[in-house]
Amino acid sequence: MNKLDNIDIIYVTNDPERALGVENIIPNYHILCIDDSYILNFIKSYYSLKKDKPNIGIFRNSNKLLHESDAKKFIKQFKNPYFMFFKIAPNIEVTLNHKNILNTKAVLNRKYENKLEIVKIFKDLVPETKIVNLEKDTYASLKNIFGTKFVIQFQGGQSGNTTFFIKNEDDYYKISTRYAKRYAKAVRFIDGEYYTLNGVVTRYGILTGNLTKQITGVSYLTRYEGGTVGNDWNTKLSIKNKGLLQNAMINIGNTLKYDKYKGMFGADFIVNDTGIYLVEINARENATMPTFSKIQQEKGEIPFKLIHILEFLNKEYSINIDKINKSLFDDYNLNQLIIRNIKDYAIEMESNFNGIYNRNFEKIKDGYDVTSINKDDLLLLQNKGLINPNIEIARIQSREKIDEDLVKKYISKIGLYKE
Repeated sequence: MNKLDNIDIIYVTNDPERALGVENIIPNYHILCIDDSYILNFIKSYYSLKKDKPNIGIFRNSNKLLHESDAKKFIKQFKNPYFMFFKIAPNIEVTLNHKNILNTKAVLNRKYENKLEIVKIFKDLVPETKIVNLEKDTYASLKNIFGTKFVIQFQGGQSGNTTFFIKNEDDYYKISTRYAKRYAKAVRFIDGEYYTLNGVVTRYGILTGNLTKQITGVSYLTRYEGGTVGNDWNTKLSIKNKGLLQNAMINIGNTLKYDKYKGMFGADFIVNDTGIYLVEINARENATMPTFSKIQQEKGEIPFKLIHILEFLNKEYSINIDKINKSLFDDYNLNQLIIRNIKDYAIEMESNFNGIYNRNFEKIKDGYDVTSINKDDLLLLQNKGLINPNIEIARIQSREKIDEDLVKKYISKIGLYKE
């Protein structure tokens, strides 16, 4: 892409999978990561700390990675590079002197990812909510408002690790004693299905797409009842509900834009017969964006991730925003399941299953993204080394349904949780 031919972009991340989506489009695209991964076999320019130093201690911190001596050597190869992160933070901005960062400002990221804050900003989209002090507010008082079943969420967190489903007084007692004096939001429990969408705040308006149904709370894949463990791009949602979700995303995007935000963002919703309800906002790249970028390329579309980069670099480009937004209404045959470490301690994993396989787990060929798989194939990606609690161990992608038996067979194949 000639607009970016002379620009070096370094995506800094724990997991190199987060950096995918434009690595085959941008000539001088580099990955600086912590994890060693099969994916790196397909990347032209990278530095992996764990590949270089397999015995280095566990840490998951992009800012700390920037301070590693060999990471600094990697960066120094490039003249005036730009940096991109899955999630920006104030200490990263300080390390880079607030220069050449292709992310929204950390202050905006924190504002809109604060689950307590969005209750005030998007009060017309969220379910009935009360901000509570867990030391002072009692189960009885909240039961009077929400009924016997409700949800407690703290302001941050990821993959469902700060969302708790309260079904009785004992559940509330455990949370309120563990997190005494902390503020949280208590939310009316909404029975429905969870959906994720991506958007981009651009100079032309708000782009929307990548509608997926979330797969959550599968006990053998995550430690958390509300933990996300996968996605189904073939949502089969009604046109009416897709329209409601798109309108909500455009409203959210315009609010962000008014606040000087630009680039990628995401949002999670619950959908049922009574309407749509905003759960949270990701004021950054969504975790499904790498896969969605590949889907867009397969469909001949400009990836949202590339548009994000062009926005931050102030490069000229043209898009048909109405045509792009209509694509949200098109389902796509792809399923993904993520296997996380459900133990409360780090586990050591080898990486024996990577590439394209049949459903008997016989390898067909190498490959690392959805563009490499046919109808009956499985794309398997497995991490290796010490893996912390709730961190991804492996993922499966398929154009067909991934059933429980297949997942459990795969778990057995990789030797997970053998005592």
